[in-house]
Amino acid sequence: MKVIQLFVFSLIVSFSILVKSSEVQQLTYASWNKPDVELFYKLPKEINTDTRVLFIIHGGSRNAKRNLSYWVDLAKNKNVILVAPHFTKENFPYYQTLGMATFSGRIINDKSQWLGNSIVKFFIFFKNKYSLKNDNYLMFGFSGGSQFIHRYLLYGDDKAIEKAAIGSAGWYTFINGEKFPYGIKNMTPEQGRIEWLLSQEVLFLLGSEDNNPNDSSLNKSRGAKKQGMHRLERGDAYFKNLIAIGDRFNVPFRWRYKLVEGLDHSTKEMSQVAASFILSDLNYKE
Repeated sequence: MKVIQLFVFSLIVSFSILVKSSEVQQLTYASWNKPDVELFYKLPKEINTDTRVLFIIHGGSRNAKRNLSYWVDLAKNKNVILVAPHFTKENFPYYQTLGMATFSGRIINDKSQWLGNSIVKFFIFFKNKYSLKNDNYLMFGFSGGSQFIHRYLLYGDDKAIEKAAIGSAGWYTFINGEKFPYGIKNMTPEQGRIEWLLSQEVLFLLGSEDNNPNDSSLNKSRGAKKQGMHRLERGDAYFKNLIAIGDRFNVPFRWRYKLVEGLDHSTKEMSQVAASFILSDLNYKE
């Protein structure tokens, strides 16, 4: 019996999968009551018990595969599976608000279509598919992807996010008395969620030149303009809002603020900045 137990233990310890394909792959996630979602993903050279999962959330262009491609070289020789969900405009027109409201503020009452459980479901799928052992995942989002992630941190169903990097959202859900999606007045987060959000390891990125108030893709609604005239002003105001809330709740605020000098609005360049934070401890162990 001891021999058998030792053999089983050695199999668990030495578990690994050598990956033959180095190409970006694609699958359709359909295991829920929402429209199907295409998942683009890139496997590392070897999958083992330490392998992690990084979700890359696209912006308003919805080009998930291109956004993933920016990370392929950055994650080379890192023990991480890259996953980029594609939320189509047809099926998920308001993915940036987690499908909870339109940009004008009309609440979408069908909670079954909200996306607050989306990433954790995708994570569980990959965890089961590749027998991953870690219970936490990583996230990166730029522009519309940043909108998605900061709201997922506030309203998501799970707390399995270990690290997130978000860059240059066009507008935010402030923790204040404005109505959702610009504030939380009529969409109160669950008990303890705000404190949890403030305590997470998040890198908050802004470009010093992302200051064009006439950008064609910038939200110019009254609610957005209250937050500032352009992305840089709005991001700075949002971060200060979180600092103030942390002081009010007497909660340690662990987010990090980084202003990238000379950068305007570039997913590729912001990915490069975020990579050192997200991928810092994902080297293969000797």
